[in-house]
Amino acid sequence: MLDDAGFERAVERLYAAFAHHSMPADMTACEHCVDPADVALFARTPLRELAPDQLGTYLMNPGTWGDETELPHLLPRLLEAYATGEMEHWLWPDRVTRRISDRWQAWPAAERDAVEHFVRVWWHRTLDGYPSVTPAQDLLDAVAELGVDIGPYLAEFAGVPGEAAARHLADVISDWAYGSSLRDGAEESMRRWLAGPTPVDVLRAATGASADPEVATELADAAEHARLVRASLLEEGMLPPAVPGR
Repeated sequence: MLDDAGFERAVERLYAAFAHHSMPADMTACEHCVDPADVALFARTPLRELAPDQLGTYLMNPGTWGDETELPHLLPRLLEAYATGEMEHWLWPDRVTRRISDRWQAWPAAERDAVEHFVRVWWHRTLDGYPSVTPAQDLLDAVAELGVDIGPYLAEFAGVPGEAAARHLADVISDWAYGSSLRDGAEESMRRWLAGPTPVDVLRAATGASADPEVATELADAAEHARLVRASLLEEGMLPPAVPGR
């Protein structure tokens, strides 16, 4: 299990990497869309003390509150708040990663590395227990918005021990089959991965290992669902990922 200390280190690394960014002296905001008093309070609130309602209202007003120059300052608090469940009533974490998706790869290496490290730790933390603070599909959407390869994230469904990861996988397959989609190349990566044997294998193995009959039934149903999804993708001509050593 991922220890809390490892997560806290990832959080602190984020804050340290972005510490040199300050809140703009004059935050632009449309006074017809946002109460100027709320903007003023937001601007003078210490970063780590920004409340979920403040962060959520800010995210709900892209283009009318701020000009994006404030994002590097706010990013550590935004990511931390989503990862710890503080933002459960405010949209999804991809609202944050979508805001930085077109620019973050041009940031200094220390900032990019801190973001990638935090998101990987967050993913491990998510798969480590079920249910989790962040549904796996929501976090996968956020990762895809960053434009990074989701392959290593998908591979961890098979790499994290215990049935929790398999139950998250069952949810992801269900969400995807009923209309979820991912950004750009991430959707292709997902389709290719689902066309391979790993999802079915993971779910079948977890079914056999589960000591809870209800969970075992849930996983068995998901394995059959994954098998049908795989068959459909292969019939479409989707090529599964290459298996190392073959």
